[in-house]
Amino acid sequence: MILTQDNYYSTEADMEYMSCSQYQGFLECEAKQLAKLQKRWVDEPSQAFLVGNFFHSYFEGEEAHAKFKRENLDIFTKSSVKNYESALEAKAFQIVIGGKTNINPEGELELLSPFKQALKMIEVAEKDPLIKQFIDMQGENEIFMTGYIGETKFKIKMDKYIRDTRFIIDYKTVANIWETSYNPVKQVRQTFVEMYGYVLRAAVYSLIEVQNALGMTFDEAYTQLKNGELDLPQFFLICVSKQDYPDKAVLHVNHEQQYIAEIEGMFKNLYRFNMIKEGRQLPKRCNTCDYCRATKILKAVIPYYQLMPEFREGREDDYAAKSMAETLQA
Repeated sequence: MILTQDNYYSTEADMEYMSCSQYQGFLECEAKQLAKLQKRWVDEPSQAFLVGNFFHSYFEGEEAHAKFKRENLDIFTKSSVKNYESALEAKAFQIVIGGKTNINPEGELELLSPFKQALKMIEVAEKDPLIKQFIDMQGENEIFMTGYIGETKFKIKMDKYIRDTRFIIDYKTVANIWETSYNPVKQVRQTFVEMYGYVLRAAVYSLIEVQNALGMTFDEAYTQLKNGELDLPQFFLICVSKQDYPDKAVLHVNHEQQYIAEIEGMFKNLYRFNMIKEGRQLPKRCNTCDYCRATKILKAVIPYYQLMPEFREGREDDYAAKSMAETLQA
């Protein structure tokens, strides 16, 4: 299918194309990610997620920010939403009987505290000279591209893309820019950039951008990357923290050797994830995420020591999964 802004997030697009978010979802829990693709599970948007989107939509543009606020009235106090809805009705009535009105329903809305904090974060970003340079660059917001990682079709959507300089800019809100977290799989402490897969995202975005900007195939681009010869785009994270006095940073993520490690790791998983999407393999349940907790059926009593990661039994198949045909018909 040909992707457009209107169908980018459609079920058909998600089934035909892999994305970084989808890939990371499969890594966390195959069963939950397939349930999301098949519309059997919908994540409740967390407040942290909404704060990030509030921040992000502001830099996307005035229209996008206004649309986000209209569609997410939960970010406002309940009493102000009631006043807003009453003002909307009064405005509509006055237009009908008089044709003109000075009622401003939006003026009734009052943000909840976390979103007032997000306004401070926006102000911090706009007042910083370095960040302002990136904000003011003439580029395209929310632009998507398609390409391949190995033999898998991928879609990417960039927060901002500067074609002339080949800059990819991603806006991020974080709890604490400098905080590190322990990764139990790799048994090391990592920055939020590594923990949340932003290096993987930079690697995928860069290889897709090269295929579009330089007209290369994936194999050509990846061979040059491994030989240290690839003309990569520059990938930047513009980060602002959610702390009382928001911290800020512009991070350059380009790291050729780490890009190679991330892509090599993806090769090991993409075949299985595609087989799951196509209905040729059943997804495994992680047994700890919200989807698995909500759909869990106990089958046996287990000894207490199996609560420890090293003694847990292998993940079980999720028999609730649908076929691809059923998914597209839903």
